[in-house]
Amino acid sequence: IDESGTGLIIFTITHMLRARLHRVLPNEIVDDVIEGTRANLGRLVGHALRELPGHTHDQRAFAEPAAEVARLVGELIGDAAPADRSGGSTGVPNRLLVPVGWGALETELALADVGSGMPVAGSGYRIYSTTNDIEVAGHDLYRSVALRRLRRDLDRACAEQAVSAARVAQRVSPVFLRPTEGGLLGGQDHGRIDRARLAQIVADPLNPFVHSLPVPRRGSDAVVTFLVDTTGSMKVQQYESVAVLCDTFVRALEMIDVRTEVLGFSTATWAGGESARRWTDEGSPPDPGRLADVMHVVYKSFDQTWRQARASLAAMLRLDHYREGVDGEAIEWAIRRLDRIDSSHRYLVLISDGFPMEAMTATHNRDDYLLDHMQSVVDRLSGRSDVRLGAVSVDQRLEEIIINSTTADLSGTLTLGSYDLMNRLFG
Repeated sequence: IDESGTGLIIFTITHMLRARLHRVLPNEIVDDVIEGTRANLGRLVGHALRELPGHTHDQRAFAEPAAEVARLVGELIGDAAPADRSGGSTGVPNRLLVPVGWGALETELALADVGSGMPVAGSGYRIYSTTNDIEVAGHDLYRSVALRRLRRDLDRACAEQAVSAARVAQRVSPVFLRPTEGGLLGGQDHGRIDRARLAQIVADPLNPFVHSLPVPRRGSDAVVTFLVDTTGSMKVQQYESVAVLCDTFVRALEMIDVRTEVLGFSTATWAGGESARRWTDEGSPPDPGRLADVMHVVYKSFDQTWRQARASLAAMLRLDHYREGVDGEAIEWAIRRLDRIDSSHRYLVLISDGFPMEAMTATHNRDDYLLDHMQSVVDRLSGRSDVRLGAVSVDQRLEEIIINSTTADLSGTLTLGSYDLMNRLFG
């Protein structure tokens, strides 16, 4: 039933009623399917739902709020049943169809008439309001007791993989380490005259071991940012493996003196939040641009070591902050942070399961509004020689947006081959 627009709304309201009347919470799979739609329906029918439990023994009193729920949902669907049978449009407002991943809902959501009749004037990307955008450290998302538990879970998952950070460091070192001068080695029979041995030259002019040679070594001034898609669709992907992947890469790169940063992006709430409410209060002007309150998460900064960021990195295992994604702005944010670092070799690695999706913005702007912005950001970045961009896809292939892309199979135990991502992208 959840594979059509009408069905998704009926499916969601059914579980909302069960939770309200029987105190039965939906299981995790159902919760993932209905999460976004439930948030939007709650604002519409919440007042009537709250009245129902108090009237379960009085049919006449119960009927009034029940009828109100039925009326509001019926108006929302737009009496869609005849149209559904004839193959026509369901009439369901698309602002309620919040995608949660590329699973059973993919076909219906892809065909939803998102933002029809609302072309954006010009090609510029706009943001309706930045007042409620937030940037937060991973360790501030949850209480310390929860983070300690999550860290134990992440340590256990890292220990269960079939590879160590030291082996990963050895594997990726050719990508980031470059020959540099490491000083001079004296006592050689050829090379430059060693000034420290001038007395030996005077005392024993025939002694050939008075020269010095430069000592080659491998070093790096590279910096790497991992930008992780922490949106709702990642709940149905291997988000635990992504956390293990990032944690191990941070430790491995630290061993070869490569500085790292781990960032995430989501929205501060479902269905737009304060920005969308402000837009509604101001008369819902057309072509509003981005309508969500975005949330950018710093799981680990360049200034932190892995040990200092252990608890913050573990926040990736909790899903409460996984909502919707504005990928283009997240890439711009990551680049701004990279630009602050003095390095001649900067790398940005996007780890994602697909294309950007934020329901309110998608509904009230032209088709592919967020996707086009992401593409323009990537195109601008491709013209820079000081930053190399690569993408790791854990579900949908990203080559049509980011040419330098690869896929990661995270369905099983991570092996050394799972960490060839850097070599494939930048080797």
